[in-house]
Amino acid sequence: MKLKDKVALITGAGRGIGKAVALHYAREGAKLALCARTAAELEETAQEIKAAGAECLATTCDVSLEQPVSSFVGEAQKRFGRIDVLINNAGVMTRPVPLAELEIRKWDYTMAVNLRGPFLVSKAVLPVMMGQKSGAIINVSSSIGRGVYANFCAYAVSKWGLEGFTQTLATEVRSYSIRVNSVDPGYVATKVTGYHGGRPEAVTDVFVFLGSDESKSITGRMLSSSGWKQEIGKNRG
Repeated sequence: MKLKDKVALITGAGRGIGKAVALHYAREGAKLALCARTAAELEETAQEIKAAGAECLATTCDVSLEQPVSSFVGEAQKRFGRIDVLINNAGVMTRPVPLAELEIRKWDYTMAVNLRGPFLVSKAVLPVMMGQKSGAIINVSSSIGRGVYANFCAYAVSKWGLEGFTQTLATEVRSYSIRVNSVDPGYVATKVTGYHGGRPEAVTDVFVFLGSDESKSITGRMLSSSGWKQEIGKNRG
């Protein structure tokens, strides 16, 4: 078990990538603190994790709001006593349109969830990790965070911002033995993609690697779910 007794906090865990990663982490021995906005989906995830024999705390939370985030992280710390891994997975993408047609409220909504969310959750978790002098933060990014795609301006800017956030934070907290990386999961069948693409369960290995002690030398990187073994120069058979 690569994550035995580690405590992992995962946002957007009710479905898609967040749920798939949470279930894989449970199988690897982790204890889970999960949040999502939809209570029914979150409860279903929690029940599956408990059925697998893992300990799980599940709390509804909007990651774009400071007080709910603070309460969720505080509850997780009180329950488990530590937080070893944070996965900032919660994200949204509005319908692609030219910038001239993009509604301001949709721009604000995208930034609130995709960029403010990881900031708020990381800020709440960091004092715990800094006190431990250990931890791993994994931000779910996108190839759009390093490429140019017309008509995806809000989503692209949020992910470019997340990449800057990842690299800057990695530099800031390196001395506390906290590593910060991002993952490009590729085109995955989630609500964001209209359920087109590959299975979420197929992209979870890189999250296990980055959350485990095997990745202690990796920080400030973006790894892809399909090519991460080659990207870190390891042949893992």
